[in-house]
Amino acid sequence: MNTLTKGKIMVYLAAIFVAGAAAGTLVGYTTGKDKFIRPPHPSEMADHILKRLQTRLELTPAQEAKIRPLVEQSCAEMEAIRRESSHRVLEAFKKMNQQIAGHLTSEQKRRLEELEQERREVVRKKCGPRPNGEGSSTHGPPRPE
Repeated sequence: MNTLTKGKIMVYLAAIFVAGAAAGTLVGYTTGKDKFIRPPHPSEMADHILKRLQTRLELTPAQEAKIRPLVEQSCAEMEAIRRESSHRVLEAFKKMNQQIAGHLTSEQKRRLEELEQERREVVRKKCGPRPNGEGSSTHGPPRPE
């Protein structure tokens, strides 16, 4: 049998621990970032809420039939609020860039537009393309339906 010293064993265990922590962090980041970035679709949200209500409240089929439209309507309202909020944020970015551009040279304005294009592309990558090509290139996209 090889003679391992306590020091070598500790180094090996530490290396295994660090490798596991790094792998866990990477897997957690890559699987969790999409869920964190994208808000759920209203139907997904409604299904989740209804499932939770059914489980926790033990709803009868008749109760579920009466509650389902209420939950679906509320989820649609929340999506409308999210879209309006997103639109307002995008308008604030547009206004800010217009104000900033008033203090820039032509070259700086061109680079500011490049920065804005990069920001929009990051949003597109995180949130997906805009449905039906809405709002072409002036804003980042809301989540598709």
